[in-house]
Amino acid sequence: MVENLIEKVTGIVRHAAELMKPENVEVTQKGNASNFVTTADINVQQFLKKELLALLPGSVFVGEEEDGAALSSGMDAGKNCSKTDESANTCPQYEYIWVVDPIDGTSNFIRDIGMSAISVGLLKCGKPYAGVIYQPYRNEMFWAVDGQGAYLNGERIHVSDREFKHGHLCSAMSTYNKDYAPACFRIIEKVYADCDDLRRLGSAAVELAYLAAGRVELYFEIRLFPWDVAAGIVLIKEAGGYTEMIYQEGFPLDRPVALVGANTKENFERMKEIVCGEIPVLPY
Repeated sequence: MVENLIEKVTGIVRHAAELMKPENVEVTQKGNASNFVTTADINVQQFLKKELLALLPGSVFVGEEEDGAALSSGMDAGKNCSKTDESANTCPQYEYIWVVDPIDGTSNFIRDIGMSAISVGLLKCGKPYAGVIYQPYRNEMFWAVDGQGAYLNGERIHVSDREFKHGHLCSAMSTYNKDYAPACFRIIEKVYADCDDLRRLGSAAVELAYLAAGRVELYFEIRLFPWDVAAGIVLIKEAGGYTEMIYQEGFPLDRPVALVGANTKENFERMKEIVCGEIPVLPY
């Protein structure tokens, strides 16, 4: 059933992108001085929630601009989930969960930088199963479904085969909690010493999609949220790459995660070794 939905999902996402208009957008802070929400974020999320829930009856929705913690209490019940695979004992109460960031890269959006994306992930039995990331400024629609490969505008994509020394790293310095920045800088310094270059795009969704498309090779961010990574994890896996939410089991919906990613197994293991060497335990 889900396999037949992806064309409809991408269509819904394209329509949602029409609401990403910088004109007359109201901007407010949430949490701290670096974290913003706009009326466009709210409008896009409301549209996606209505359309996606209607598209897959019985599914539930978790979006950045609302509290997903209420779902966490039911994540081990399994009462609505198919018992046909080895994950049955850990299957969540809700078989299908949409995990959505309506505008990833809100600061970029506010400043008209042109580097933001809509990210729609779909969990099946608690695991990332399908993902759509749309970068409207370049009209780039990335999508993937578990076992079906990853695509950009209908063309199959694959991670690059570049070695570590020729890799580009995408990373960030924990904008929303700068107490974690020193560890991030140490990791970036160690990776940068041996790789080719560093990119900081301001949108985790775009960076993960670019890794899947072979445009960058290495990835690390210390503190992301489920809606930042749900779609990108599927894209990278289906494009032949590797990711891991370090020190986490399952796919949490109610807390942040630290994500490591790379194009090849060798590069991934090297990235993980550097990251875990500087962060032996999560600082949150």
